[in-house]
Amino acid sequence: MEIRCGNCGKKTIVNTDLIKGIIGGGMILSGAVGWVTYAFAGLLGFYGGAALIVTVLIAGGSSVLIGKDLNLVVSVAHKIADLMNRRNYPCSSCEATDWQFSGFEDADIIAGDEHKRELCIALRDAKKELYIASGFLSSNVVNEHFVQELEAALVRNVNIYLIVSDGRSHSSDWMKPGYKEALSKLTKLSEKYTQLDLRLTHTHQKGIVVDDRYAITGSFNFLSNKKVVRKETSLKMYESKAISKFKRELLTE
Repeated sequence: MEIRCGNCGKKTIVNTDLIKGIIGGGMILSGAVGWVTYAFAGLLGFYGGAALIVTVLIAGGSSVLIGKDLNLVVSVAHKIADLMNRRNYPCSSCEATDWQFSGFEDADIIAGDEHKRELCIALRDAKKELYIASGFLSSNVVNEHFVQELEAALVRNVNIYLIVSDGRSHSSDWMKPGYKEALSKLTKLSEKYTQLDLRLTHTHQKGIVVDDRYAITGSFNFLSNKKVVRKETSLKMYESKAISKFKRELLTE
């Protein structure tokens, strides 16, 4: 993870060497990454799942964050920055102690309404491949405008994979009409364009992959969530290893 100095803007990567400087050499019995991060997690007051998140954040690489609770990840990251301020860890550039969590070296944090914007950008910018996974499907999102944007991408010869949850996740009376309407629109489009692969499965996956350029994974149901009334957080990853891993997970039955 990265932190940024609020005074001068300098960015710093949080790694085991930095952690040793924060918690002090007297607490370090071993140079092993696992032990150092475990001690650091204890200092933060994190145990169990949260302690594992600390280890993941220090390990680096966005691929290790796939499948993690990103709301918890962000909460832990902010607490790491707060601890550095309480321990008066100085910025190497200006010596201030005003650290803020700024994201990850090879990934960005997507929150709230930003998810809707990312869906629009993905539909318009994809050149070869587009993956969209959603745990729920609704005509609130899959409306005439969405279908037009989707068809425009298909006309550009983009291969599109839509991985959506089947009827088992839409059994409630209030969900059925919107689900059936959206599914009807997508089915007609898949019959018209062979490069649209509509996959119905009992999935809880959520995310987007655009070509080999980036992948977004997190809590947001891209094909059903229109109002974004709850806290939603996702990770936008640029690391090729993470993108390939996420693609494989999306297509695994």
